Amino acid sequence: MRLVLVACLVLAGLSLMLPYAPTYDAWAWIVWGREVASLDLETTRGPSWKPLPVVFTTLFAPFGKLHDGLPPALWLVIARGGALLGLAMAFRLARRLAGPGTAAGIGAGVIAAAALVLVPGWFGNMAHGNEAPMAVGLMLWAIERHLDGEHGHALGLGFLACLLRPEVFPFLAVYGAWFWRAEPDRRWLVAALAMGLPALWLVPEWLGSGELLGAAEQARSEPSRSLSILPRPWLAALERGHEIAGLPLELGALAAVILGWRRRGEGPRQRADARLIGVFAAVVVGWVALVAAMTEVGFSGRPRYFLPAVVLVCVLGGVGGVRLVQAVPRRAAAVVGVMLVAATLPWVAHRAEALRGEAREAARVTKLGEDLGRAVVRADGARAVAGGFSPSVPRPFRTRLAWAAELPIRSVRSSPGRGLVFTARPRTVATARRIARVGRWRVLIPMSNEWRVSLVRGRVAREPGPPGSNSHRRSDPCRRSRGRGRRCRGAGSTGRWSRERGSGARPANAALPRPPP
Repeated sequence: MRLVLVACLVLAGLSLMLPYAPTYDAWAWIVWGREVASLDLETTRGPSWKPLPVVFTTLFAPFGKLHDGLPPALWLVIARGGALLGLAMAFRLARRLAGPGTAAGIGAGVIAAAALVLVPGWFGNMAHGNEAPMAVGLMLWAIERHLDGEHGHALGLGFLACLLRPEVFPFLAVYGAWFWRAEPDRRWLVAALAMGLPALWLVPEWLGSGELLGAAEQARSEPSRSLSILPRPWLAALERGHEIAGLPLELGALAAVILGWRRRGEGPRQRADARLIGVFAAVVVGWVALVAAMTEVGFSGRPRYFLPAVVLVCVLGGVGGVRLVQAVPRRAAAVVGVMLVAATLPWVAHRAEALRGEAREAARVTKLGEDLGRAVVRADGARAVAGGFSPSVPRPFRTRLAWAAELPIRSVRSSPGRGLVFTARPRTVATARRIARVGRWRVLIPMSNEWRVSLVRGRVAREPGPPGSNSHRRSDPCRRSRGRGRRCRGAGSTGRWSRERGSGARPANAALPRPPP
């Protein structure tokens, strides 16, 4: 198993050469890791809180002092390594059920791993460093450790998976209750994990937002793509689960359950395998029902919620496929195998085409994210972006801009305000001035009656509005001196904010502070 883990991490490291980068959720965890490391956590905006990713990103945060690209890269290695572990464990588990060391076992493992690669959303979540594939890897590893008799390891790995996906909790609670009765000498482990789980989910969220259940409220925010806003959310969730799994895999899983049940009387091993397959089928049904219920009460029902259940369908589908071939006489086995392959070829071709589209979309989103980071540099750097009013950017890129501008996520707006506007659309702000352009991104400065914005010595600067406006009177440094009959020495400057009169240009190395209130 150590070789498998090392191989997964090495391949994940090599995957950094591919044109894929974190997206919304992963960038939020990276930002929160930086904030936890600096003891200034703020979670009032962004996605829902996930404990385990932030543990890793907190450990990686100090490397940002060497280069700001190191923390994201290190997290991608961990997340993609977990996803590759999921593929490896799907192969191992299917091979174990179908007969380890036999051609049937290898065939079942290959089918399970290949089907998992073709599952919609698997590649995108793995490429962008999302948590669901990693949770799958930990869950399957926990199952293998249980089958090996290492129940403590299985409980610990289930605990880690629960720190990624809260839907794991009911199943972990059942396993914890069994562990409590089966191994009374190690009940302290169950108690420790039972106390640690709510602490890691709730306490950081409470410290960062002031609300214990802030993560749940954020997960129930019901964006426009949420299934919960449809007339029958639970039915839409079931349909989405069916679309993600696919009919061939579902039929293969059903065949595994039926044939396993029929073979249960052939011996102890067949009876144990039939029992395990039945447990897997029950977990799949329970998981999908849980996601459907969550969607009914306001959760979004996003595709990655179904991945842990779909991966078990992939395992069962691989086992069912080879057992269908084994169930017929040996002379007809080859014919049945060819017929099964021919029947699934259109489905595989459709999934392969969808996978190519998913890869192209992941590359497009990554390019936008990289260009946004370069746009921040072109707009005078993070200090300039953070120095004035809150910048704005389309919502999917808020966390990316927060990382590049060294801001908390709550300080980045999703609609244009009075701060810098980062937009990839032709027109977003009616009255604005463009100061930079990188790829499709344009950096704009809104103009207003109170504050006008200009470039002084190639840098962003704001100046007061027309004479007589409130901003002009507030920013005039000689206002008080004139009232007292004194001579003003700072007639050319509003303090640290530059004005286009006299010698008020801001020094080239000066930070961009906030405008006067």
